Amino acid sequence: MISYIKRHPYAVGLAFVFHIIIALFLIGNFWSKPTIITVQDSGSALIQPEVTPQMPLTTMTVDQSLIEEQLTRIREQESQRQAEQQRQLTEAREREQRIAQLQRQQEEEARRAEQARRQAEQERQRIDAERQRAEAEQRRAEEARRVAAQAEQQRAQAERDRARAEQQARDAAEQAQRQRQAEERRLAELAELQKQAEAERAREEARQREVAEQTRQQEAERARLAALAEEEAREREAARQREVRNLRQSYVSSITAKVRENWRTPADISAEAQCELVIVQDRDGTVVSVRTESCNPQASEQFKQAAERAVLRASPLPQAPVAEVYERTIRFVFRP
Repeated sequence: MISYIKRHPYAVGLAFVFHIIIALFLIGNFWSKPTIITVQDSGSALIQPEVTPQMPLTTMTVDQSLIEEQLTRIREQESQRQAEQQRQLTEAREREQRIAQLQRQQEEEARRAEQARRQAEQERQRIDAERQRAEAEQRRAEEARRVAAQAEQQRAQAERDRARAEQQARDAAEQAQRQRQAEERRLAELAELQKQAEAERAREEARQREVAEQTRQQEAERARLAALAEEEAREREAARQREVRNLRQSYVSSITAKVRENWRTPADISAEAQCELVIVQDRDGTVVSVRTESCNPQASEQFKQAAERAVLRASPLPQAPVAEVYERTIRFVFRP
């Protein structure tokens, strides 16, 4: 339906106008009169209800001349549209004919060009064949000349090789004679050198045996001295370790004694209570921190706190007598 309207817009418009005209003529001049209903009640007067009158319908009057004029204008526009369509159709056909003629001309020109190309290709192939035949003939002639020249070169080379072989044979004989004489001289010199080398080797072996004996004696002496020095060093180190242990025991005992001096016995402390005190100190003996570890069951919390306070009161602790004895962290079992 929509495609039909697009193709024939004027015809559809004309039909629409005719339908409007017919609809206008069908509308009449009607007036709806009100209906009066009379109700009679026994012993009373007639009751007539109030009725509101209705407005009359409006009727449109159509001018016939305007309709004819509109129809005439529509028919003229439709005629113009059809004429324009016919003109466009004629122009389209003429364009198609021109295009077809142009295509035929182009096809004819292409055919002639293809024919000319084939003829040119045939001529080129003929020329190539002639050229290839000429080149083949030239190659055969050159090959014949090359073979002849090669044969001459081989003959000359064979002559040169023969002369060179004869000269090499003479040279080899002379060289063999010189080498034999040189070898005889070399063997004589070698025998003399070997005799001298044997004498030198005997002297060198005697010297090396003497040096080896001296070296062995020196190594034995060095080993004896080293063993003696190592034994003395072990004895000195053992003595120093014993001294350090004694100093460390004395050092820890002095710290323990000072802590006991600052011990304040709280009430209800078991005489069997003991804890390991872990003391962190500076090099001057100032106590940095203290804590109790590995306490036995008799050590109450009150005992642990009293032991830590005793350590803090003992700060600074006695200083280490030597550097090897000093330890930043000291552990010892404390019994009051």
